[in-house]
Formats: sequence, structure tokens, C-alpha cells
Amino acid sequence: MEKQFGYECKFADYKEELIYLRRYFHRHPELGLKEYETSEFIWNYLEQLGYRLRKVSPTGIIAEHPCQDGEIFACRKKVVLRAEMDALPIQEQTGLDYASENAGVMHACGHDGIVAVALMLAKILAEQKETFPVRMRFLFEPAEEIGEGARRMLEAGALEGEPDAFLMFHYAVDQSLGMAVHKGQASAMINGMEIRVHGKSSHWCEAEKGIDSIYAASLVVKALHDLNENYRGKGPCLVGTGTIHGGEYPNIITDLVTLRGNIRAAYEEDYWALDREMRKAVKEIENMTGTGIEVIYPKPAVLPIINDAGLTKAAKAAGKKVFGDRFILENEEQLFLSGDNAYRYFLQAKGVFLVFLARPEGEVYPFHHPKFQFDEEILLYSLEALYETLKGV
Repeated sequence: MEKQFGYECKFADYKEELIYLRRYFHRHPELGLKEYETSEFIWNYLEQLGYRLRKVSPTGIIAEHPCQDGEIFACRKKVVLRAEMDALPIQEQTGLDYASENAGVMHACGHDGIVAVALMLAKILAEQKETFPVRMRFLFEPAEEIGEGARRMLEAGALEGEPDAFLMFHYAVDQSLGMAVHKGQASAMINGMEIRVHGKSSHWCEAEKGIDSIYAASLVVKALHDLNENYRGKGPCLVGTGTIHGGEYPNIITDLVTLRGNIRAAYEEDYWALDREMRKAVKEIENMTGTGIEVIYPKPAVLPIINDAGLTKAAKAAGKKVFGDRFILENEEQLFLSGDNAYRYFLQAKGVFLVFLARPEGEVYPFHHPKFQFDEEILLYSLEALYETLKGV
């Protein structure tokens, strides 16, 4: 994709610093609620630009430029933009010359690029502080990957003052350089789950005195697999098992097996239907094996994100301007089974979720993979698209 950057802002002038910032954050990833170095870097960077900063314990930051406090700016729309900072507990295997320097931690979801673009946007708006048509607040959110960040930011006043719009963005690698926005619903309803299979411990030489929780757990795994194969709902949905743990000694019938996984559905009706079918299957396994089985959701479900129609229109105009025919307006049938704790912001303000497409050359690896990469060329395009979207809010 070839393009000459321009308009009121010469975006190409910011490319070198933008790439530097992204690679700096990629080399120094930190886990949720431990983003101390990341937070310090962001704080110092914004402080030099003149931003008024508030800390959200332990590592979050709310940033606004004090030049926009005056009466002359009162009529301008107020917009909040979220940038998540945290990385994942993954050992990087990309072989990049700017690969993670922190063992067992990696930016495998594009948050390094998100923070870099948000900082560069903050720099441009600081340079245009008296002429840019909206009043901006930046949220640098910790702990998105563990679902803690949005709640903490909101409790600290992230949306105080009734902003006119909330913006968030992410990168995806399923297509080459482009931009996508969903019309209406933009994410799925998801939740983490834990299934505890309680048996009765005994030595295997007296197997008749025990109740085999591992055998019962195997039936649970098969039941979930069969549920995915056979359930037909309104849209995409599934129940998945990610881990299974039980037993310590090979000659002992263990009394507890714990399965951890997740439930995902494009539509809430399918989410609850899957839950009912899963509990029904588990009850049958209980009766058959003599075990006791608990299905537990440790946290409330992550609700779907719903894009505001007016903000979607503004994002579409910006996407067409920057990406041309590489802009995609998606419908609900094209939903991914992903979710984000940012739904909490959407419950309190009109919002829109922008997705920038950045398929790299060569083999493509998914989010949360130790070889995950995205095409850095998207950074400058996404910066411009965000700038144009803000102008049209």
C-alpha cells in the first residue's frame, strides 16, 4: 500500500520516533499491575509535553493538557482515548533484534504499538493544542490482559465530566494494511470458568474405596467437546478448556481435578444456552460417576462492546480517507470471539472500537503466540486514522 501522508499534519515526520517508541516498549514488556518502567517512561514523556498527569495506582495514568482548560475550549467536544500497557507471561521466540529483554514476558498482543501511537498522538495534539478541534484525555491503562485495568481507571475518574466520545483501538494480523470497524456490536460475551471435579482419594490397591476424579474429568472434557460439535446457536460460540490439573502420586486415586477454560459467544442468548447445556452434561456425569462437580465463574462476564452509530460514521470517514478501499465496515456476522474489559467504558459513554489490520510478511502467528508479530507499517497509518477520526467526532 503506497500513500503520501499530508493534511494539516505531516505524519511521516513522526515515523522514526514512532518506530523507536514501539520497539522500546517491545523490548521492555511488563505484566499487569507491574508496568512500573513502562508507566515511568510514559509519565516522563507526557510531562515534557506539558500534560497534567494523574496516577492510577499502581501504574495507570490519566493525562490531559492544561492549555485546554480555558473558557475558549468549553464548546469543544471532549474525547477520551484508551491505550493499554501490559504484556503477557510468554517467552518470546520471534528472533527480532528488538525482542523482549525480560525473560518470560512478551508484548504478544500489540500493546507496545498501541502505547507508542497514543504517545505520538499526544505529542501532535500538544503541538496543535490551540487549534485541534477536540479536548483530549488519554488513558494509559494497566492490566487489560487480566481484566483489571478498566475498573481501576473508571474508579479513578477516567470518564468524569461526561465526555462526548470514547475511543479504543487494536491491531489484527488476519489481513494486510487496512482498517475495520464493526457496525453495532464489536466483540463477544466471554468469561473464564473453572470446573472442579471432586472424587474420593484411595490407594489404587483399594480402588473400590475411591472415586476416580480423573476419569470423571475426562468425561467432562469429552462433554465440552461434544457440546462445541453439536450446539447450533444464533452465532459463533464455544466452550474451551485451557488447563487441567489433578493428582500428585501415580499410585493414588486423586480426589480433585481442576479444569480451567472459557466460554465465548457472539450473542448473549447463546452464552446462557451453552451454560445451561454444560451444567446439564456435568450433572449427568455426576450421577454416573458419583463425583461432585462445580462449575464456577470467578469473575462477572465480559459484556459485548457496542459501537455508537455516530462515532462509527466518523471512523468510517477517517478510514476511507486514510485507507481507501482497504477500509472495511463489518457487520455482526463477522464478529471474532474476543472480548475486552473496555466494555466498562462503553456502559458509561458513547464509544467506538477501531481495528487496524497489519498482517506481516511470511508466516502469521495469532495473538498470545510466542512468535506473534505485526507489520510496523500500520503504525503511521493508524496514527493518521485516529487523528482524522478525532477531527470528525
